[in-house]
Amino acid sequence: MRAKKTVKNQKSKMNSGTTNVVTIKGKVSGKRVSSKILEAQIQHSVQEGARELHIIADGQHGIGGRIWPRGEAIKITVEGPVGQRCGSMGMSGTEILVKNSVSDDVGWINCGAKITVLGDVTNGAWNAAAQGTLYVQGGGGARCDTMTKHNPRFEPPQSWYFRNVGDSFAEFKAGGIAVVCGVNPRNHENILGYRPCVGMVGGTIYFRGPIQGYSEKDVNLLDLTGQDWEWLKTNMKPYLEAIDRMEHYKELTRSANDWKKFIAYTPQEKRARKWFKMSTSDFRKNLWEKAVGQGGIFAEYLDHELTLLPYITTGGDRRNKPVWANEKYAPPCAYACPTHIPSHKRASLIRQGKLSEALELVLQYSPLPATVCGQICPNLCMQSCTRGRLDKPLNIDKLGKLALDLPAPKKAAPTGHKIAVIGGGPAGMSTAWQLALKGHTIYLYESADKLGGKIEQCIPRERLPHEILEKEISRFRELGITLHLNTKVTKEKFDEIYKSHEVVIIAIGAHQPRKIAFPGSEDIVSAYDFLKDINSGKHPDLKGKKVVVIGAGNVGMDVCSEAFNYGSESVTAVDIQKPAAFGAEMEIAKGKGTQVAWPRLTEKYDAKNKKLHFKDGSSMDADFVVMSIGDVPQIDFLPQGIHSERGWIKVNDNYQTSDVKVFAIGDVTGLGLITHAIGHGRLAAENIHYLVSHAPRFPEIKQVIPYERIKTEYYDVCKGDFSPEAEANKCMSCATCRDCRMCETTCYWGAISRVEHKDGSYEYVVDENLCIGCGFCAGICPCGVWEMTENI
Repeated sequence: MRAKKTVKNQKSKMNSGTTNVVTIKGKVSGKRVSSKILEAQIQHSVQEGARELHIIADGQHGIGGRIWPRGEAIKITVEGPVGQRCGSMGMSGTEILVKNSVSDDVGWINCGAKITVLGDVTNGAWNAAAQGTLYVQGGGGARCDTMTKHNPRFEPPQSWYFRNVGDSFAEFKAGGIAVVCGVNPRNHENILGYRPCVGMVGGTIYFRGPIQGYSEKDVNLLDLTGQDWEWLKTNMKPYLEAIDRMEHYKELTRSANDWKKFIAYTPQEKRARKWFKMSTSDFRKNLWEKAVGQGGIFAEYLDHELTLLPYITTGGDRRNKPVWANEKYAPPCAYACPTHIPSHKRASLIRQGKLSEALELVLQYSPLPATVCGQICPNLCMQSCTRGRLDKPLNIDKLGKLALDLPAPKKAAPTGHKIAVIGGGPAGMSTAWQLALKGHTIYLYESADKLGGKIEQCIPRERLPHEILEKEISRFRELGITLHLNTKVTKEKFDEIYKSHEVVIIAIGAHQPRKIAFPGSEDIVSAYDFLKDINSGKHPDLKGKKVVVIGAGNVGMDVCSEAFNYGSESVTAVDIQKPAAFGAEMEIAKGKGTQVAWPRLTEKYDAKNKKLHFKDGSSMDADFVVMSIGDVPQIDFLPQGIHSERGWIKVNDNYQTSDVKVFAIGDVTGLGLITHAIGHGRLAAENIHYLVSHAPRFPEIKQVIPYERIKTEYYDVCKGDFSPEAEANKCMSCATCRDCRMCETTCYWGAISRVEHKDGSYEYVVDENLCIGCGFCAGICPCGVWEMTENI
């Protein structure tokens, strides 16, 4: 009770403005406050706004740790007897000043706090630290700096010791920088203690003074480089200022020759130095037999000659073997994208510093990346992104927008092949773009006066700013495709086109609204006509009206949004089944106030009394009704030799119709997303290119890599604003090697090596005579590239 009262008193003092420092005592009225209550008082004070705290400790543990970053510094001054783990799990933004020596494990698992100790630190200081800084005015005890680590996304952790450190220093150190100044050491003959650096695999240790031995198989003793010396001099000053020892600056920065450094050997260097354990045979002869075997404790039971059984096998005797299956599988993003845009390759190029090349890559797959990927696509790639299972998927939509200002790619040399495309919507533009890039001569026929199809005619401008589409259509024109706008294709025109071109592609979309006949249906407007009129400048007067939309798909949601934009009092979408709308269309419509009702089967519309009646006996006020139940293509111009089914053109897996010279893509083969139309166009173009030029053709669709093959454990949760570089680093590179060399590093037997080819490419290869088929490479690979297969 006394502890809680203390917090209350401190809080009122802080809010009164008399002081900015909150004092918390570890002993109240002669009774020691427990570590748990003291920590609760600290956390409560910070939550209440305190940014400077004065802790008078009485042996409490964990003082100053686990204070979540708040965007401003939390300064904590500690005096009195300090218990273990002061600043443990300290966060970025926390600054701790201890005015005397501290007990064990100061800075344990530090995550960014700055800790200054005006005295000595005892055993285990800076154990497992990952970020932050430890400044020590005195020396350190045993096992300081053990198991420290460094996440390359952050600055490495630093620890500074003014005097010397105790035994087993930097044991299993995996990262970070340690500095031991060697000023007035307690042990003048050995400032790093007994057996430092055992098991050290990363990081750097700078030291000044004599040592007596170290783990020579783990670390390399080196002179300082010019870069080392500059770093040491630059960072020495703030350290000495923090511990009030600036009078030693000249002494400590007199000459780089006074200092040495340890760095860990890489696994490759260790292999070259043959720092391996003794062979099994030598172990048996020199150790086992003497102590345990025929000369040891079991000698009386061993009456037969011993042989070494080859349980660990290599080569053809292995049951399984590892295979570097780089790009064998498709990543979930590329697999889900109907156009199969390789977003993982785009990210890889950005990581290599090739931003322009990365942005240009998408133009090899789509003529409209800013329009479709960036604005109107539901981004199936992002819905499938493995990263989304950890935090958030890559912002592929924003990456698509970055391609807006790019010029058209360079075309291949002319092939002389003439190909006709009927339809200038997304499918027709996509296939024309792809075939033109391959050098074919393209003639495009469009019945409207503008390219774009439904993108131009029906997508609301609030979802797709018109200037974006116009800019990408302008780039499309750069390829020199011959355009025939305002050209309606009749039977006679189709026959003319058919005879004058090697291949004809039908991409006319679906522009005939589907209707349900019931009493009053003649007074209902189609969604296609409603949206098209708005985009052409014919704005409806819906002020104060109650609008009902029959059909709650994505197009229906666009109608709802536009109805609100033109003054509707209310908008309701009704459907016979659960609404099919999703994504931005649904979100925007509901955000404006759209109501959705289902199941509702329309019986009649009474235009005079403004009532829409349903077959369940209910009705709804409806001043204006729009029917949005889809569209069908108009294919009456086609010859009988091209088969259709229920109004849709039938095609095979190559988008080829029953006439081998005619292909059909997009909505004319069945309704789909705009991104499906783009994908149809690209894949059909690949098939047509093969057909007319007999070019090599490789199957593009790969099996998708299972999510469980990707090791999300290696990745941190990402925060911060969008940038191409940040997104590229977020990419988990599913099924594609990131060249992290973890497989090579992990292989105990050195069976994996990286081979670089003359063209700059690389691969990882396995020495069958060294590999034992353990599977560690497959188990550790972040990208799921390595797989174990039966050794047949």
